[in-house]
Amino acid sequence: MLRRLRQSSGLAGRPGLLWDNSRAMSNESPSRSVPRSRRWWLPLLVAAAGIAGAWLAVIVNRAPQPPALERATLLHTPRPLPDLVLTDHTGTEFPTRRLAGGWTLLFFGFTNCPDVCPTTLATLVAAGRALADRPAASRPRVVLVSVDPARDSPDKLAAYLGHFDPAFLGLTGTATAIEALTRGLGVVVQAQPPDAYGNYAVDHSAAIFLLDPDGAMRAVFGSPHEADLIARDYRRIVAAAD
Repeated sequence: MLRRLRQSSGLAGRPGLLWDNSRAMSNESPSRSVPRSRRWWLPLLVAAAGIAGAWLAVIVNRAPQPPALERATLLHTPRPLPDLVLTDHTGTEFPTRRLAGGWTLLFFGFTNCPDVCPTTLATLVAAGRALADRPAASRPRVVLVSVDPARDSPDKLAAYLGHFDPAFLGLTGTATAIEALTRGLGVVVQAQPPDAYGNYAVDHSAAIFLLDPDGAMRAVFGSPHEADLIARDYRRIVAAAD
């Protein structure tokens, strides 16, 4: 009888297969459902998960979101300036901590710069005009830090900045102090060998640094610079910080 059953089912010549299947079938659980007496906590679990998800969404939405910027790069953590003493364009000592108290657009350059520096300063003049509708206390101060202190005396800085905006602040100092400041902000500066007449250029970053009222670097504007983009991003950063 067993032989006929195997032949009729196509299992002939495969001993043990019928037994294995029967054993597997006999070991299967008749039902995977949760007993009725333990189903009461399932709705509670679903409800708790929903409440947790809603609360997480509230927390995320309440967290301050960084502003959407067109050109500037916002630092996650503002970077404090090194505590140094420089000299302004009037010949007065100027500690870097005096850069606190308001917003500042800071640029590194030198008075003998043939193109990048005057172009950037002219762009900052235009950006200042675009921000002229803001209260005076919330407009940025523009600061030029010389990367050529050997040639850029306070008087030379004052005359140079006077061609752009007399309100601009010029800073110079010892080579050691300037190097410490550029290193603190991650600015690369490299003086080129002088020519036969003693003239030389200084390669430097063209970035504009935004300092917050604590005197720390809050954002960086990469080149090429556009006055309208600087003004718009400045408004967004200041609004987000208020």
